[in-house]
Amino acid sequence: MNVNLLHLRSFYAVANERSVSKAARRLNISQPTLSKQIKALEERHKIKLLEGRRPPLSLTPAGHALLEKAEVLFGTANEIDAILGAAAIDSDRLLRVGTDSPPYAAAFLAALTARVPQLHFRVTIANASQTTDLLMNAQIDLGIICEPIIQSEYSYIPLYVDRLVAIVPATWNVPEPIQLPYIVEQTLLVREPTSRTLAAIKRLFAEAELVPQRLVELHTREMIREAVAQGLGISLMFEKECPPDSRIRVVPIDSTSLALYAKGYLAVRTEHQRIPLIRTALEVGRAMLDSNVTEARR
Repeated sequence: MNVNLLHLRSFYAVANERSVSKAARRLNISQPTLSKQIKALEERHKIKLLEGRRPPLSLTPAGHALLEKAEVLFGTANEIDAILGAAAIDSDRLLRVGTDSPPYAAAFLAALTARVPQLHFRVTIANASQTTDLLMNAQIDLGIICEPIIQSEYSYIPLYVDRLVAIVPATWNVPEPIQLPYIVEQTLLVREPTSRTLAAIKRLFAEAELVPQRLVELHTREMIREAVAQGLGISLMFEKECPPDSRIRVVPIDSTSLALYAKGYLAVRTEHQRIPLIRTALEVGRAMLDSNVTEARR
């Protein structure tokens, strides 16, 4: 039984948006029409693809499997359009980005938008573990992830290198650069257990055979920054994640350990690299890394 490509594209739009109303706007059709097309696809093949009535809709296992194949199909269609002289990038395509590194994601999207001015994108902020899950569940197209766990079906393009620094209340008199024995004697404000930042902090202290005397867990960078500003303790963050704030000081750490450094990557499902927009995104990422390396050598 041949699949109706119009109905399949409708499913593809809804699966990406997880919303019938948003998908209808994207396809420029009415919501009732779109709903009828999805229902017709399910009834014709006697299979349920979507669950829920309110966004964000969920995909059934069959829906996830079909979405992966639809990505390949429409990605190949875009490549065929490019070969035949059509626009290389589908201007209606939504790029779904997930990241645990908002500053780098913003810089990346600014560079990508300069290449693709008509770009439509949506960003989900989560920690590295959650972002990886979003990518593997096809809820995002591209992840910007610090030190991701490598998965065989995905490709990882280096995007940046960052280093841990200490942030302390501006009113505190601390040695600069700050030493690890001094840090472990203070109240240390840290992220949740699944945080890559916390993992890097633990490696750093383990190598130095030091144990922080008091850890206080706070779940967001914003909360940690505010707590430091209020004098509740100190914290370690990656340098790019420390926005200017007159209430805190950013202090380098007196250590030569490689545990200070972390790499961030653009992560995509390998087969999706054939999609023109994804291919362009990876080219932008590689150019950003080259630019950062050149700047660091100056």
